[in-house]
Amino acid sequence: MIRIAICDDDELACTIIEEYTTEVCKSFGIEIECDIYNGGYSLIKHIDRGEEYHLIFLDIEMNPVSGIGVGDYIRNKICNDSVQIVYVSGKNGYDRQLFEFRPFDFISKPINKSAITKTIKKYQRVYGSRNNVFRYRYGHDSYWVNAERIMYFKSRDRKMIIKTVDSEDVFYGRLEDVKAQLGDCGFLAPHKTYLVNYRYIKMFEPDRITLTNGETIPIAKGRRTDIAKLRITLENGF
Repeated sequence: MIRIAICDDDELACTIIEEYTTEVCKSFGIEIECDIYNGGYSLIKHIDRGEEYHLIFLDIEMNPVSGIGVGDYIRNKICNDSVQIVYVSGKNGYDRQLFEFRPFDFISKPINKSAITKTIKKYQRVYGSRNNVFRYRYGHDSYWVNAERIMYFKSRDRKMIIKTVDSEDVFYGRLEDVKAQLGDCGFLAPHKTYLVNYRYIKMFEPDRITLTNGETIPIAKGRRTDIAKLRITLENGF
């Protein structure tokens, strides 16, 4: 299931996004749960209370808390880098202001179904349509981690390092087996020793990836063309 929040002070816009999103996800066989908020403060308040979302459709021009203010709260105040933000606006010229909040997509008003379809299709391609749990063993103990919280895996000798947003652990395994278990959870392999969660990529460069925590991951020379093509494909939602 994908949990979606729609935040816009225009009730009609919320209704349209919800209807189109529900129709599109149903056609793709994706189960969703939608919550609607008619202002930025309301969304922030519910997130403070523990509500978690995978995807947020967020209007920019709201008062008194704008979509930019909500984005700042999500990315910089509570440091949530996993939720994907789709900005919605009737105006242009916000690119520079939105860059630091790493928007997943941008939809212009008036909203149409094809734009919603493109966004949902892109989300499904990158992150799949389920909440996935990664399971691993170390010694006699078993562990479970939400795949959304995993930043990357690194293979070192016969061991796997698993780096999450708040911890690091190690277990015995192979990168190929990890990749097979993860399936369509939004991981890519820029190097033979790494699997990286697309959610936490802040910047692509020709020879490396920078993550939201500042760490850099090398891109192997033989994989640079494929990574560049994948990046273009995903960013354009094809």
